[in-house]
Amino acid sequence: MELRDYQATMLDEARALMRSGTRRVLLRLATGGGKTVMAASMLGGAADRGLGSQFIVHRRELIEQTSVTFRSAGIEHGLIASGMPEASHRLVQLAGVQTLVNRLERVAAPKLIVMDECHHAVAGTWQRVLETYPGAFLIGLTATPERLDGRGLKDQFDAMVDGPSTAELIARGFLSPFRYFAPGKPDLVGVPERGGDFNRSALGAAMDKPKLVGDVVEHYQRLAPGEQGIVFAASRDHSRHIAEAFAAEGVAAAHIDGSMSDSERARIVEAFRAGDLRVMSNVDLFGEGFDVPGLVYCGLARPTKSLSLFLQQVGRALRIMPGKSQAIICDHAGNAFTHGLPDDPRQWTLEGRAARAGGGGAGDGFSVRQCLDCYQVSRSTVAVCPCGSPFPIQSREPEREDGDLFELKRVAEQAEAAAKAARKDEERACVTLADWEALARKRGYKPGWAKHQWEFRQKFKRRKAA
Repeated sequence: MELRDYQATMLDEARALMRSGTRRVLLRLATGGGKTVMAASMLGGAADRGLGSQFIVHRRELIEQTSVTFRSAGIEHGLIASGMPEASHRLVQLAGVQTLVNRLERVAAPKLIVMDECHHAVAGTWQRVLETYPGAFLIGLTATPERLDGRGLKDQFDAMVDGPSTAELIARGFLSPFRYFAPGKPDLVGVPERGGDFNRSALGAAMDKPKLVGDVVEHYQRLAPGEQGIVFAASRDHSRHIAEAFAAEGVAAAHIDGSMSDSERARIVEAFRAGDLRVMSNVDLFGEGFDVPGLVYCGLARPTKSLSLFLQQVGRALRIMPGKSQAIICDHAGNAFTHGLPDDPRQWTLEGRAARAGGGGAGDGFSVRQCLDCYQVSRSTVAVCPCGSPFPIQSREPEREDGDLFELKRVAEQAEAAAKAARKDEERACVTLADWEALARKRGYKPGWAKHQWEFRQKFKRRKAA
């Protein structure tokens, strides 16, 4: 198995730490940087030396996905997962953490444990596994070495090997460039916090509004028409309504969540991987580990105070593929104004958010700014938006930051409202199919959009007349 230079360097550092007596090492590498390939190299090396090992994941979809990667690397492995055939004689075991906890008494103790998405290591199920195998070496893999509430992992790991940044991986062609749009910032006044993030039920109610749902579809049609992508919603009802809104506009879409049966989720995921679905809307299901290289579009419809969750979600769209020039990220949650851009420089430690210098958020002195013409978000150091519009000069006097940011938000909202009104006027002026086709050409949409819009309105007129 051929490793990239930075992957080989990280593994060499981890081995050196373990040889020196460090038994619990965390490897931090940006989403899409190739953590599973690194795991396959470690597990394969252990098997070559006759040592048993486990690779532990937290979702069934990741078991199937990782198994494919291991097979392609020639690594024979068994599965510890509900409903899947066991092969306990294999030195490498790919395990779902929930099933593993139920079988701890009859599973052979490994010499090496590799824990995927190890920021979950503080959960009770993961702790039971680690307590059962106190003599095993532990390697943790994650892009964000802190809990979703910002607390660090110093109690679970003794040392961290920090890999290249997202910006470096993009510059070297290992991750995709992106364009980041923030079409709107929702009103979350009155939404309480719980456990360091927004209360889920209250957040779902605040985001599941027809106008906000419609904005998600409208901006997809404008910025990434026909591309495959994932939307992160705030609640199950919110996610269902988003999928229904896409379908109403002729975009093949589906909702998926953890309450569905394994078979139903597998059917939807397979349809998505096959390209039969263009958009998949989910709730806290595919923010981690889910790998579809063809993803171009990422829709953020779930505001979060967690930098870790934010980076895990946007990372889904940064994987590269032949013919993919860039990712399109549409932030309907205003997360960039809290956390900055996906490739902002960040300093990670095992101490967590409290010790992370700067924090990477937009509060660090105009970290990001928004174009009032196209709503694209750029760093504060950029003078001209990629669309060609110059950014207004902003004062850096600390006492004026809050006022300046408020004014930018107010002007942006006014500009967005005016732009939406103008677009609705254009659509109301369309009478014939030719009118819709002309509008599609003007907006750069595919011809199918015009036909769908015209047919939908014809059906509506017939129902109204009846």
